[in-house]
Amino acid sequence: MLELGLRDVQPLPNVAADPTGWERRRAQMNRRMFLRSEGSLVEVGTPQRVSGALVEQAREVVARFNRFYADVAAAYFTHPELRDEHLFNPILQPLLELDAGDPTTTPLSRLDAVLGPDGTIRVIEINSVGVCLMHMRNLFYLVRELSRGGFSDDAGALDRLTHDMVKGFLRYTQERLAPGARTRPVVIGGLTPSGFFRAGQILFRAAFERYGCEYVYGGPEHLEVTDAEIRIRGKRIDVLWADFFFYLAYQCARYKETKFPTKMPDFGQTPEQCTALLADRRFLAHLQAKRVVNISPARAYLALPKALLSWIHRPDRPIREDDRAFLAAHVARTYSARDRADGMLARDTVAKNRGDYLIKPCQYGASHGIELGRIADAETWGARLADIWEDPNYAVQEFHTPAQTTAGEWVSLGLPNYDGVLEGLYFRTSPSLLINARDAGFVPGVF
Repeated sequence: MLELGLRDVQPLPNVAADPTGWERRRAQMNRRMFLRSEGSLVEVGTPQRVSGALVEQAREVVARFNRFYADVAAAYFTHPELRDEHLFNPILQPLLELDAGDPTTTPLSRLDAVLGPDGTIRVIEINSVGVCLMHMRNLFYLVRELSRGGFSDDAGALDRLTHDMVKGFLRYTQERLAPGARTRPVVIGGLTPSGFFRAGQILFRAAFERYGCEYVYGGPEHLEVTDAEIRIRGKRIDVLWADFFFYLAYQCARYKETKFPTKMPDFGQTPEQCTALLADRRFLAHLQAKRVVNISPARAYLALPKALLSWIHRPDRPIREDDRAFLAAHVARTYSARDRADGMLARDTVAKNRGDYLIKPCQYGASHGIELGRIADAETWGARLADIWEDPNYAVQEFHTPAQTTAGEWVSLGLPNYDGVLEGLYFRTSPSLLINARDAGFVPGVF
């Protein structure tokens, strides 16, 4: 059982009433290949009921940081002098031009945060694109196994998080889909690199179908664009969920360098395939006319660089003043290359107090390239600071010690953000201070 020592976090009642049966079921789940595939190596932990002050704090964090990132993305269009800080890869420029008039930035995203021993939440970065929903495969699997193992009430409680995800998709879609294009049920099309994420897609399809949608998925070879419609595997779609395709095209060079705990399918062709698709005027016309809704806007990529959190502490950056103080109290202070050049943080200070800081690349995922000063020797740390100090692709961030379970594992927090709406939360546990969602304990929390 996960024991955080926080009164707002308690195991769900069925598993709490039968800890032996639950541990037996959990051990069976964690031995199976599904949790050790598709780039992940996850161990499912005890699902939790979360309430009280932690939930209220998390809701406000999500609402305010969602507004913050909308302001950050808007600045790309209104303050062109700041565009270099967005580090935008022009491969998605045709999509970004379609999003210029829509302020929604993060309809499918997740804030990653440190959960302090006192329950304080401090955001460390955002996963601004819908690939962050990959962790839902673990939730769907857990729901299925709880139901089969005699914990049906807890399974039903957790499946509320599935419902909330689908609701997030539909809310965004219904606000945008052209009236003449509406169908019942809504057909969602998942576009991925060829052969990617096949086991997880089966669970996603079942999840969408449970809540009244149709779901079809495939690679570029299954995509057909005509003057009249977009199809995947011959099925006309209303909603395009192409995050795994566009994101891996956008991040291809970085992700080729990233070490994942289990094998990832090949995605090396995605940049060329993406470029070809975005050169198809018919495809762009469908999205522009809202005959098909692109569920994750290209605008979300403007929020991706981790150094953008530095804007919270810069009065010369265009964010809402009525949010600034709250944001500053709920973020791990982050210093961009511009901050460092402006003397807001001295390199000697970081060198001498290395236990208080970490270095992180601005756009890599899966914890790739993060270096903690507290586990580096002085000489190595000083050399790394010299390497990255003037590089805009790196951020320096204050380190905050996270909470620990009673078993001594460190705990981080994932806050699902559906355009400012919090729907559940996810704890991650690890013996390492570098807690990575792809190889940590997965512990869902429902309200």
